[in-house]
Amino acid sequence: MRGAVPATIAGGTVVDSAALATLIADANPVLVDVAPMPHKPDDIAAAAWDPPPHRTIPGARWLPDGGKGALGAAADEWFRTQLRILTGHNRARPIVFFCHPDCWASWNAAKRAILYGYTSVHWYEEGVEGWQDAGKPTEVAQAEIPPF
Repeated sequence: MRGAVPATIAGGTVVDSAALATLIADANPVLVDVAPMPHKPDDIAAAAWDPPPHRTIPGARWLPDGGKGALGAAADEWFRTQLRILTGHNRARPIVFFCHPDCWASWNAAKRAILYGYTSVHWYEEGVEGWQDAGKPTEVAQAEIPPF
């Protein structure tokens, strides 16, 4: 999922940290963090592993793996449902997807939302690290885990 990502996204808008801060202040967008769940190192027993806290932009919902390249039918329906709930069934409500810099997950999730018919999709490629580098606050988030 890591690697050079496109500079644009057809049907959506790429935002930087300053534009995202303005969007948050002016439009109350839905913020969706699609960073994958951390993987347990092989040399640590499952009972002994405590994953590191996941930091995100305040108010964001963490939907791990919503940006995988391909989703199975159940995962796709779960992701669609989460977006409907988060946007209040309003496909015109601004929605911002992000994860980490140079991570395809956020681009994939934004593209998926565009294909679902959302009309105000924003992609924040700089990710949570870019937000932190801009001197903005973060908070610890709990993952929304699909029920399957």
